[in-house]
Amino acid sequence: MRYGVLADVHANLPALEAALAALERLDVDRYLVAGDLVGYGPFPNECVAAVAELGGVCVAGNHDLIALGRLSDERCIPLARTSLAWTKQVLSDDARAFLSALPLRADIDRVAVAHGSLDDPSEYTRRPEQAVSQLARLETERPDVRVLVLGHTHRQWACGQTSPAVQPEDGRTLALGVHERWVINPGAVGQTRGFRVAARFAVLDADRGTASFHAVRYDVRRCRRELRRHGLNPRSYQLRPSPWRRIRRVTRGVLKRSA
Repeated sequence: MRYGVLADVHANLPALEAALAALERLDVDRYLVAGDLVGYGPFPNECVAAVAELGGVCVAGNHDLIALGRLSDERCIPLARTSLAWTKQVLSDDARAFLSALPLRADIDRVAVAHGSLDDPSEYTRRPEQAVSQLARLETERPDVRVLVLGHTHRQWACGQTSPAVQPEDGRTLALGVHERWVINPGAVGQTRGFRVAARFAVLDADRGTASFHAVRYDVRRCRRELRRHGLNPRSYQLRPSPWRRIRRVTRGVLKRSA
């Protein structure tokens, strides 16, 4: 079974269409979607409809829950609050019904899917110790599960129970093996948090025990035009990282290695 793995669509239809077209060429059998179908982008109803049509396994993300009024937006940045307030106003009955029915976690075969973490859709799982802790829980609760798919961070990432964490490059394939559990994050389809704008996703091959990570270009101008038309921030499809934050992160890493 080959799974197309998506997360953080964020109402960006051009990005979703580009990702799905690429996944069709990669000959996937089924889809796993780790939440956040709405928020930030200008196509909430269209993206929910497109994901619903896939008939795959999908869970709710924190933005989905906020749009439904089931989670507070107090932890959101102003850009997210503004877009979610607009989303609440325009969300169709069909889209609302689909989002309302989504679970916080889903298991299929030997794969578990959640948004931020097993317990909290708003938690950022980006440190190895977090991943290892959640995999240890799965080992106890669901010993048959080998892979935990998460989103929320918008960054492609993978971490094994004993293997080091990696940030895979586009096109890289990881051998997951048969005796180790992994957390994989496919990156964000609809909102880049980096310097190269792209729709990001992954392919999980359950039979071969591999995960490959991908990034494709999409029609950014179409997304930007629609954002402007609705009075939304025309740059909300990308949150560029602060260079000072990156410098601090690199410096901390150097100091840690030299300690």
